[in-house]
Amino acid sequence: MNYLKTKWTSVEKINGWRHYEVRNVHKKNKKLELFSVCDRNNSIMVDLNEIKDKTKWIPGWKEIV
Repeated sequence: MNYLKTKWTSVEKINGWRHYEVRNVHKKNKKLELFSVCDRNNSIMVDLNEIKDKTKWIPGWKEIV
């Protein structure tokens, strides 16, 4: 799967935000660099296995009530 520019919703808020987009894919160490859509300066690194965990991340931008 090509993860670049894909959109994700974090089940738990990270740094105050839920909606993220993949900025960079680090294939060697199997990590994704995501940035918050609401604050583009806020970026995080996520393990490739973690992004596949539906208890932590949901594909697309979803509203969580």
